[in-house]
Amino acid sequence: MSPCIGFARGLRVHPAALPHFSYAWYAWLEAPLAACLARVAHVPNWSDPTVWPAGRLFGGMGEYRWQLLPDCTLHAVLLLESGPLPAPFSSPLGLTLMREAALVLWGKWVDPKIDFQGNPDAGPHFYANEIPHIQTYPIDLQRQPQGNETPRLVVRYYRDNQREQGEFVRCVDFVMQAMEEE
Repeated sequence: MSPCIGFARGLRVHPAALPHFSYAWYAWLEAPLAACLARVAHVPNWSDPTVWPAGRLFGGMGEYRWQLLPDCTLHAVLLLESGPLPAPFSSPLGLTLMREAALVLWGKWVDPKIDFQGNPDAGPHFYANEIPHIQTYPIDLQRQPQGNETPRLVVRYYRDNQREQGEFVRCVDFVMQAMEEE
């Protein structure tokens, strides 16, 4: 079966029939005064729309995205790599994968040899001069990043099979990737 997308409106809570969001899934959560990028398993209250009124859960199987509307109901979108969509998602569209890209994220890895307080566990902590703030991304660092590697958000671009609705973009993964040579 091919990728598909559908939506649900007027929800009071997140649908119970979502795909199993295991430890490998990521959360991108947004609130008026906060944001969070983490593994789903590390965010116990991801499903509380009063805490996180907007967000997305994503991984290899697909992406679930929501936004809390002014009437305190959720508008939700589910894109799966392989359908069918579970209830209550309706108006499914078949999709064709167009391309995959790795978007560069903010920050340079904080080397604990240079700044132990900024990164005492040698984890995925990246300092962004532009913000300025240390960003922590849910990347599994197997080794110290090389000088030309940067954190990336892997995304996939899709087009609906009827070519009437335009492109859809979904998040897939976080990786460390070397800058390409010019």
